[in-house]
Amino acid sequence: MSEAAAPELQPTRSPILWGAYLACSWTWCIGMFFPALLLRDMGWSGFLIFAIPNVLGAAAMGWFIRSKIDSVRFVENHPTAIWWFSTITLIFHVFWILWILNFIRIAFPIPDSYYAGAGAAAVAFSIVSSRAIRFGRAPQLAIVLLVFSVAVLIASFALPDLNPSNKALIESAPQSLSNTTDSLWMIPLMTFGFLLCPYLDITFHHARQELDTGSDHGKNGRLGFTIGFVLFFSLMIILTTRYAGIMAWALGGESFPDSKAITPWLGAAILTHILCQWIFTVRVHLDRIKTIPGAQAKQPILFGLALVAGLAGLGALKLPEHSGLAGGELIYRTFLSFYGLLFPTYMLYRAVLARREKSLAIMWITIAIASPVFWLGFMERQSIWLIPGMGIVLLGAWIVKLQKSQPSTQL
Repeated sequence: MSEAAAPELQPTRSPILWGAYLACSWTWCIGMFFPALLLRDMGWSGFLIFAIPNVLGAAAMGWFIRSKIDSVRFVENHPTAIWWFSTITLIFHVFWILWILNFIRIAFPIPDSYYAGAGAAAVAFSIVSSRAIRFGRAPQLAIVLLVFSVAVLIASFALPDLNPSNKALIESAPQSLSNTTDSLWMIPLMTFGFLLCPYLDITFHHARQELDTGSDHGKNGRLGFTIGFVLFFSLMIILTTRYAGIMAWALGGESFPDSKAITPWLGAAILTHILCQWIFTVRVHLDRIKTIPGAQAKQPILFGLALVAGLAGLGALKLPEHSGLAGGELIYRTFLSFYGLLFPTYMLYRAVLARREKSLAIMWITIAIASPVFWLGFMERQSIWLIPGMGIVLLGAWIVKLQKSQPSTQL
């Protein structure tokens, strides 16, 4: 079929295909890496307080955004916030991939030929994905990527290679009552972020609009989001737990000892999964960010920030440690603060409560006051401080709620 004919094909409304698209577009440098840090610090309780709100919060968008019209209206009302969400996500990916490339060979001690194979597969996928996304075939591409990732997950269980490092990772997490309570203090933050952030993801809106059949009262959209996150995305983050041990160990600068070397083809398959998921997320965001009103004029900002993020990723290993965290991890956690504090606070104040002019000023004041408290809880790893941090955010929300001014027509 010629390239000219491809755009004439009818877009798919399949909830399974769009569920795969959603799962793959949401498998970020957060889902592919953050569970390793949580397992290291808190054990399985840390993973569960990440996974459950993540899955349920993302799936819920398909239930609360009831139609294509609702989605279009939301994007029209919040274009700046949605643009910044995609921009931060893109530069976060630039930083992360260049940072982990500094220690990826430590995590996966496999022959160079297998690295070359994983790299070649990623280049091929990048070429194919460019064409597929251009002609509206991202969901079909996503289902292929999903099947490959699930196959890697099955292989990771079939071979015993990763078990010793994962066991050591879990056993290294503090085994005490304080460790359990630390994870409990994070539940409000995780719920806050994962419940509200999905509404600012332009790829989610793309899927929700394409799933609208116009005659099923939103059933297709609800099904697509439910399948995409409760089933498909859950498998993706379970795969992350399989290689979490070797990644967390490599973050300290050395390969995991006292275990057999990882089977080369399994190591290459995991690397291919990471690279291809990274490529898919970046490409779909680059594709959809162009549809946001006013995005074209902001391209220089995006490219400038991506350059800075790339330089930070390349030099991350040279940054000093703080509170037992490597410099690269400090930057990684700083990016996470956008999704744990800034974006969900915006959603709460400006979308959930009301789009009032004064709420924007209150939002920034609240974030400025809450940020040092969140730093203590997240960067200094004194999780109990996350509770008063959330209290500050909720106090600001109460003030916004008390406003008597009329809603504005624009952001």
